[in-house]
Amino acid sequence: MVRRSNYTIRYVDPKVRAIAVAIATAEGYYVERSLPRRLNNPGALKDPISGQLRKFDTAEAGWYALYAQIERILNNRSMYYNSNMTIRQIAQIWTGGDNPDGWARTVARKLGVSPDTPINQVMVV
Repeated sequence: MVRRSNYTIRYVDPKVRAIAVAIATAEGYYVERSLPRRLNNPGALKDPISGQLRKFDTAEAGWYALYAQIERILNNRSMYYNSNMTIRQIAQIWTGGDNPDGWARTVARKLGVSPDTPINQVMVV
């Protein structure tokens, strides 16, 4: 990580970035004035204690929080997910039951895989 003036440059693995973009798409982040967009929260990440959507000061902070969550999943360090879970299984938890099939289809389509693909088998070219 390199610190320059007021911002940080950090390498993000292409697989992590691709999964993050797919999740942001499923969460509606790219829709103007959507709640995830207004909260700078592309992954619609929730506070683990309150269950409320988190608000980040900047979009960059929200993206890095999402990258960190995906890295925890892929490295089997998440409290709720593991790297062997399929996109469909992750969707059941991530969405809290709010249209998990649609979420899984959107994420999978964006990644070019089936919703039944384990997250650790997603390949990015």
